[in-house]
Amino acid sequence: MKISDQVRRIYERRPYPFGNVKALKRRSWTLVQEWVEAIGRAEACNRAPRRVLMAGCGDGTEAFNLRRKLPNAEIVAVDFSARSISIARRLQRRAGEMRSIRFIAGDLTDPRLPARLGGPFDLIICHGVLSYIPGPERAMRNFGRCLKPGGALYLGVNGSRHVNTRLRQALPDFGYDVNVFQESKRLRSVLKLCDAVVSADGLPRISGQGPEFISSDVFGVLNQSLTLSKWALLGRRAGLHLRGNWASIRLFRRIAEGELHQLLIPRSRAQVVDFLERLSPSQFHRLLFSRKAEANPPWKNRGQLLKWRIVLTRLYKLRLPRPGSTVIDRVRKLKIASRALNFSMAWEMPEWEMELLRYGGGRRSLGSVLGMIPLSVPFPELRKQLYLLYQLGIINLVPPAAGA
Repeated sequence: MKISDQVRRIYERRPYPFGNVKALKRRSWTLVQEWVEAIGRAEACNRAPRRVLMAGCGDGTEAFNLRRKLPNAEIVAVDFSARSISIARRLQRRAGEMRSIRFIAGDLTDPRLPARLGGPFDLIICHGVLSYIPGPERAMRNFGRCLKPGGALYLGVNGSRHVNTRLRQALPDFGYDVNVFQESKRLRSVLKLCDAVVSADGLPRISGQGPEFISSDVFGVLNQSLTLSKWALLGRRAGLHLRGNWASIRLFRRIAEGELHQLLIPRSRAQVVDFLERLSPSQFHRLLFSRKAEANPPWKNRGQLLKWRIVLTRLYKLRLPRPGSTVIDRVRKLKIASRALNFSMAWEMPEWEMELLRYGGGRRSLGSVLGMIPLSVPFPELRKQLYLLYQLGIINLVPPAAGA
C-alpha cells in the first residue's frame, strides 16, 4: 500500500479535529489572521479577502470558524479524506450560515486540483497538513498556481524542534511501532513519562491529547518536521516567496527592548525571519508566502526612503495620545496591543514618530509628513525607529508609484 493511502486511512479512521457538532459553536479559529492580512497581503491595503481556500479542512471546523470571521468571502474547503468531507457537510446542514461553503474531496498534490477549485484565491490557508502528506512540493506548486499575484499563503507546518521528533525516537524503547497507533493505558503512561522530560525543554505535553491528534502528530507513517529553510526552499521551487514567520515578531520585540534592532538594518523581513530561526528553531512554523517578493525599503538611502509611504496595519490597536500644541523632541508612552500576537505593551516613543503614525494612511510620503514637523530628525534616528515599526508589523512601507 502506498504511503499516501496509508495516511488517508489514518484520517478516515479518526477525522480531525473532532468531528462533532460542538465545532459549530466554537470560535477558536482566530489563528493569526490579522497578521496574515497585515504582512502577507500588505499590497491589499487592509481589504478583506474575497476568495479563500482552506487546504486540508478536516471535518470542517476551521472553515466554519473562518466563515464567522469572513461572512462575505467565498470559501472553498478541500480535504483528501472522503469521510472528513462527509462529516463537514453533515455539520454544514445544521447551520444555515455555513451552507455557502463549498466542500470538495480532493488531493492537494493532484495537478488537476486547481482546475476543480475554480479560479485564483486571495488567501490560502493550510494549517497542520503538509507535514503529514507525501509530496509537499507538489501541493506547494498547486498553491502557487491557485494564488492571486497579490494574495497570501498561510502555511502551518512542523519545525525541526517539533515534539514528535523526540517521541518517535523514544517510543521504540518501550516496544512501540511509531508507524502504528494503538490506544492503551500503558501508552498514556509512557507519554506522561516523556512529557515530564520534554516539557522541561519548553515543548508541549502530549499525554492528554485526544487520539485524533496522537495518531497523526506522534504516530503515523509520515511525519515531516523540517527546518524553516527547507520549507522556504519548497516555496521558492513553487514560485512562492517567504514573507514572514509569526514567531519572529515576538523574538524581534526582545531585540528591540535592548535597542539592538539597528544592528539588523537593512535586512528585509524575510532575512530577519531566517536569522532569528537559526538562533531559535521553532517547534511549529506559522509562515506566510506570496507570489510577489517583498519590496524591502531602501534603508541606507535617505532620499529614496523619504519617497515611501507609511501605512498602518490592523495588526495592532494603537492608542495615540492627543498631539501637543507644538511637536517637540520629547518622549511619550504609546499603548499598543495585538490580539493576533497575544501581547500588549507601553512603548516609549518620540512625539515626532507619533506624528508619522497619525498620517499613516498611505497618502503622504515620509518626506512630506516630515516637512510638516518643526524638527530636524537625524536620518539614523529616523531609520532606526521606522525599522522597528516595520519589523514589528505596526506599519508597512509602500514604495512610490512608478515614475514618482
